Formats: sequence, structure tokens, C-alpha cells
Amino acid sequence: MALFEQTETTTKVTLDDTEACCCTIETAQTIDGHTEYVLRVQRGPYPENSWRILRRYNDFASLNKCLQISGIDLSFPGKKLIGNMRPDFIAERLNALQEYINQVLMNPILASSLPTKKFIDPDSYSTPFHDLALQYASMSLRTDGVYTLGQSLGPIGWRLRKHYFKVVHKPQGNKHSPGHSTTKHHLIKSSSQSHGKQHTTQVCVTTSTEKDYNTSTRDHSGRDDLILSWTEFGPDRYIDEKEIHTVLKNFGGVQHPYIVPIEHIASNDSGALVIRKFYKQGSLKDVLCSASPCNPFLSKYGSPKGRAPLPLKDLALYARQILEAIRFLHSKGMACGHVHCGNVIVVDGIAKLMDVENFIFGVPSFYRPFFVQHSKINTCEAIDVYGFGHLLYEMCMGYPLQDSYARQISDCPDSLKSLLESILSKDACKSSLPTLDQLTTHPFFGEYAGHFNDLYATTMTVQKPHLKFSTSAKEQLKLAVQKTENRVREEQRSVKNQKRLVRVQEMMTSEEEKKKIKQKAKHEQKQAKLRAQNSLQLNNGPPATGSGITASVHLSSSTGGIVKSDSANSITSPQEALMSPPPHATDSGGSTSPQPPPSAPPIPGPPSSLPLFPPAVPDLASSASASGKLAKSISGDESTGGGSGNRSALLESICNFNKSGLKKISPTEAGK
Repeated sequence: MALFEQTETTTKVTLDDTEACCCTIETAQTIDGHTEYVLRVQRGPYPENSWRILRRYNDFASLNKCLQISGIDLSFPGKKLIGNMRPDFIAERLNALQEYINQVLMNPILASSLPTKKFIDPDSYSTPFHDLALQYASMSLRTDGVYTLGQSLGPIGWRLRKHYFKVVHKPQGNKHSPGHSTTKHHLIKSSSQSHGKQHTTQVCVTTSTEKDYNTSTRDHSGRDDLILSWTEFGPDRYIDEKEIHTVLKNFGGVQHPYIVPIEHIASNDSGALVIRKFYKQGSLKDVLCSASPCNPFLSKYGSPKGRAPLPLKDLALYARQILEAIRFLHSKGMACGHVHCGNVIVVDGIAKLMDVENFIFGVPSFYRPFFVQHSKINTCEAIDVYGFGHLLYEMCMGYPLQDSYARQISDCPDSLKSLLESILSKDACKSSLPTLDQLTTHPFFGEYAGHFNDLYATTMTVQKPHLKFSTSAKEQLKLAVQKTENRVREEQRSVKNQKRLVRVQEMMTSEEEKKKIKQKAKHEQKQAKLRAQNSLQLNNGPPATGSGITASVHLSSSTGGIVKSDSANSITSPQEALMSPPPHATDSGGSTSPQPPPSAPPIPGPPSSLPLFPPAVPDLASSASASGKLAKSISGDESTGGGSGNRSALLESICNFNKSGLKKISPTEAGK
């Protein structure tokens, strides 16, 4: 009887849970007396991989309640009972909710949590992952006479498709089949049972741990406590389904002083389980954050209260040990791809790497959103070097690097700063990273871990490393490495093309904005010219309504002024104004009509405008005002002879000017 009976064949699409998502609240709509917000969510760099969902304010509030366990301060808008349907309030709340969801998605810990994933992508993350893991793990251990599945440890890790359970050895008194051994062995399962039952789960995720699993590392029989992890296969699982059981069987016997050994490993078509020893101190990340390993991931690492960097000698020793473990895996044709503080255990001063089987499972790397932004980090070795750089940074600073490269590195010795900059600086990520062999010869390790080579040689004599793959397994691993690197390069090209497209769009937008600004400036210049012309016309008086003869303002001959006309081309001197003949009206035949007799001189009035040049002597102006002032020549209708009459009156005024009213002054007084 097969352990897993396949009852249904379905096409499964494996998502990359590390792929970044962005969310935009497009609009708000009122439905049945409440407000619903339309959210457009995009996964990855391409806009076509997007969808729309409807969310109410209560949905945002439920998400915020689940994320409060992290201790991260988020700006969430408060609830309002009165006036919450006003358009201005809805617009204000929309902006506040947009700012809130941006804060959530920009934080790697919050963005990778199950409540956030369910909120923005309910179709993909409504599957009961925990129930499926419990079912597969139970079925895998049911006929095995060695282990008993215990309680769930809850979401203690960051992966949504990886679940942890307590597991213990079965009592020795149980009956076993003849020849059955209770010693460590590796079971490989080859069939699966589909899970067709779907459940609707709450957005909020809580741990199911009922008692502290940290107080003791031994069960009642005196054996070490064990932990079981069930992991679904990821998008980078390129090993053939028929060969993966052989590869896992070979890998289950790995032995290395700096790699955590595997107690038990088994797999089916959906995923695999691994049993290891449980360490009560937790991972290196738990040590740095002073966190309990069995607490939920959000509460442990969201906002840890205590962070402490490692001493330089311990940092150098642990880093050198992890570096040797990575080199050993690469020497066997296998990459790690998952180097970070959460996958490092420190036992009795020895750092050990664990979860190295994740490469075989094809699950995405923790730092994948970072290194896909740099096209030079495109090999498995470069990815491990990059992860090793982040590991060094967190051990040195006490907190993780939240960006794809380090903008500034300080508060560390020069040798360590040089090592970090060779991996995490912007120039290093853009050019090329050092190799694993080059890292081992860096001066930092010689300065703070100079005795490591002798220590490593002694350790190798006690526990010799062992990892042997069959020929077919080696071919499968080689093919998996190539396909993994190809997918990384393809995703890096997509990210690069999308960034280029965004820059082009920004340039086009800026050019359009520049054109609009230029057009607006031209329009304003035209309006300014029109205003200036209108102001000039108002100051000079309205234009005449006759045959086009313009009105002119003449200065007194005694001041030597000029004649200013409303016409742009009409500027004449007083002599030209006096000597020019008066205009004559002409009939349709071109004959000159007789000029009417001059009319009586008009009574002089005040000038309509000030002279262009003031009089040189004040007394001259006062005496001249008694008999003659500036005259205003107004064009008249040629048909009535008004123009010639005004001209004659002006000439008569000038002729009757009384010179006796002028007062002589000395040159010295004129100079004053």
C-alpha cells in the first residue's frame, strides 16, 4: 500500500514569496452606505502582473491589529463615527491609508508576513498552509516507528510555506516489525496525496505553542529534543522529481564540523521534511536580538528591545567557520544560497550552518529582493558571498542591513570596514564581488582569527567532512545550478528594463512639463505686453475717431520740447508742427476743398498731460502760465474743418504771447 495515494491531479503554480509587491489605492466608492477602497496590487516589475481588490477601513484595522505584535510604530488613521462619509474626509483618509500600506510593504519583515500577504493577495494566500504541512508530516511519520509528531511551534520562521513541529522519539517498548531499526535513518517517500479541502482562515496569525519549548532540550527518555520542519518546494526546484529522492538521500548523510547534521529527511511531490536537534539558545539572530527562539517571527525581530554586536574575535571566528562550510558545499557541486543569521547556530563557540538543503528544495533566498537589483551578482557563488556580507554586517552592527548595499560603513576597524566594503559597497555590487577563496585571505581574518587555520586542521582530523553524491545526483545538481542562475539573470534583466522604462517615462514627463512651463511663460509674456500697451494707451489718452489723424501734445517753444503723438511713428519737433501745412479735406474726385476761415481762439485750459522735459527755470513756468501754456492739438473731422481751426487757434496763441512777463536772471541764478 502506497503511503501517499494520489486522488486528484492539479496544476500547481508556485509563487516566489520574496517577490516585491506594491499597492496603490486608486479611488474610493460608496456601496450600501459604507466606503470601499479600490486597491491595485502589482507583483514584480511588470504592470501586467497586477490585480484589483476592494478593502474597507475595517480590513485595514484588522491588518494593523495583527501587525501590532511586531512592535513597529505604524501611522494608522483612527476611526471616526460622525462625518466619515464626507468627500473631503474620505479623500483625507485615502491618503492616510496609502501612507500606512506603503510603510507596511517597505518593511521586509512586515511585507513577508502572512497577514500582509493575505491582505493584498487573498487568492494566492488563502490556502491553509499549516493544515497541509501538518497532514503531510503526520502521514510521513505514521508508519515510521521512530518519531512521533508533537505540537506545532507556530510561525517562528519567516517563510510562509515552512512550518515547525515538536517531534520526539517513540518509546522503545513499541512493537516494530522484524528487522526494524530504531537508529537514525533516512526515509524517502515517492508519492503524494492532494489536499482538496480548502479552508477560510483569518488574516491574523497566532502561534499554537502551548508551553515553553525552551526550558529543556531533552525528552523524558534522556534524548535530545528534536524539531521537524516541513517545507514546500519552491520555484527554483529544478531537480527532476524522480531524482530528487536520490539527491536527498545522499545529502542526508552530510557531515561537516560547521554544518548542523540531519537526523531524518523525507519528501513527497509537494515538499520535504527535515528533523534536526533543537537548540534552546536559538539561532545567531536570536542571540543578537536577545529573543526566545519559539516566539513568533514578528515579535522576535520586528522591533527587538536588545541588540548587541559580537566581539571582533568571535565575529572573525564565526565568519571564518561559516566561510569554510560554504566552500565545502561548493566543492561538492552544490550551492547554499541561504546564508543569513537565522540559518546559523552557535554551539560551544562553534558556528554551524543549517538549512543548507533549501537549495535542493528550490525555495527563494531571503536576500533575493536585494541581489536581483545588481546584475553582477548572477552566480551561485556571488549570491553566497553577498549573503555572507550581510551576515558579517549584522554580526558587526547588531542589526541587519535594510538595503541592497551599504551607503556608509563606520564604527568598525579599518580591516573589517575594508572587508565589508568589498562585498556591500555600491561599487562592489556594480562591478564584481570577491570569490570565496579570496575572502579567506583577507587581512581581517589574519588580524582577529590568525589561529583559525591550526584550529581547523585539528578539527578536520577529528571529524572528517563527508558528502558524496551519485553520478546522476551530480548531474541534477549541476543542472539546478545553471537553471537557478539563469532565472536570476532573467529577473535581473526584467528589473533593469523596468527601471530604464521608469526613467524614460520620467524624462518624457519632465520634457512635457518643460514644454508646458515654456508655453505658460510665453503666454504670460504676451499678456504682459498687452497690459503694457493698454496702460500706455490709457496714459496717452484715447485714439481719435476721425480719418486717422492722431492727436499730438506740443511743448512750448520756449522749452525746446518735442511733440508726442499717440501714433507709434508720430514724433515731430515744434518747428515741423508749426511749418507743416494744415491738412485739407479732399473729395472723391481728388480736388481740394476750400479751407474754412479760422475760428476764434479757444480759451486755454489746463494741459492734459505733463511735458516730457520740465522747464529749466521755475519762474519761467509760472510767468508763461499766465498767457500761454502747452496746447493740445486734437484731430478733427476733415469734412468739417475742425483740424484747421484748432491749428489756427494755436498759431494765434503763440503770436499773442506776452514776452514782457519774462524775467531776466543771471547765469549764476540759472545754474542754481
